[in-house]
Amino acid sequence: MSRMTRRGFATMVAVGGLIPGLRGVQAQSSKRFDGVTLRVGVFGGGWKDAVHANVGTKLEAMGAKVEYVPGNPSDNFAKIVAARGNNVPIDVMEIGPAERIAMTRNGFLEDLNQEQIPNLAKTSVKIVEGKAVPYHMVQNGIIYRADRFKSLNIPVPTTLTDLDKAIYAGKTAFPDVANPQHWPAVTMLARANGGSESSPEPGFEAAKKTHPLYYYVAAVELAQKMSMGDVIAAPWHAGMAVRMTNAGQEMGMVHPTLGDKRGEIEFNYLGVVKGTKNREAATAFINEFLATQAQADFARPMGVAPVNIEARKILMEDPVISRFMLLSEEDLAKTYTMDWDKVNVERWRAGWLRAVNK
Repeated sequence: MSRMTRRGFATMVAVGGLIPGLRGVQAQSSKRFDGVTLRVGVFGGGWKDAVHANVGTKLEAMGAKVEYVPGNPSDNFAKIVAARGNNVPIDVMEIGPAERIAMTRNGFLEDLNQEQIPNLAKTSVKIVEGKAVPYHMVQNGIIYRADRFKSLNIPVPTTLTDLDKAIYAGKTAFPDVANPQHWPAVTMLARANGGSESSPEPGFEAAKKTHPLYYYVAAVELAQKMSMGDVIAAPWHAGMAVRMTNAGQEMGMVHPTLGDKRGEIEFNYLGVVKGTKNREAATAFINEFLATQAQADFARPMGVAPVNIEARKILMEDPVISRFMLLSEEDLAKTYTMDWDKVNVERWRAGWLRAVNK
């Protein structure tokens, strides 16, 4: 299959694969990477810190030195393209859905061996196209300042199309094409207006009709504008509701409806960059990121849903995570996920730029 599907979030690893997986756990725990400098492409800020605390330190305990290359997946992909295969600047990186398509199908990622990633057996996912591992779920919807909605006495939207009402004009932000939340937001708007992943143009027009204060790229900037009250709602992901709640803001999260679906989920991925000299250490990094405790402890501050099944069960007891995230198998089975096989990334980007600039 060319794209990842949930199939009810049942574990997609055959029972017969668990025995070599167990052997892999024993081998992995004794493996040393002394003298290796592993360069990891990650989102910046607090996200990078959480990656290091929960995963990077595990590689350091194996002897590796871990360095981080912060940036959006599109930015880090551009750095890899610029290197032209010589002295690649990143060994393993976080990859968004759009970049996953470009990198897997244009030869920028190494093949992955399931037996070298034994923690994969603890998850509800599988290696996609042999090259990328989904390592968490991003739950997309509408994040809003609950206190501001209350003080302004305005209704909370239930769908993305609700944001085109005049009462929200100039008070919202919409994700630009350089931000990962752009794609599902446009797709849901397109589907609500007769379009789809292969014909996103109705979504472009619907996004413009929301009359946002601005089109955001960086999460840090949007968080600042939302904290100040300049923006009171935006298509964003549940993780930001978690983080801003933890920072003392009174936040709300809407998992928008689309037909008989409720909520939208996208998977982010990890991949080993083609041409790396540290392939084994990079694969070990992926394996450590899928461990139960690492998944649960990373999800708490960052607000992502683990792909590790036991980690999701742990987080059902967390009062903040369980408030904003869909964690049960029943709820997850009812969510919508984009069909990335139908997305023409280059045409989409060009169409979006024409739409917002005319």
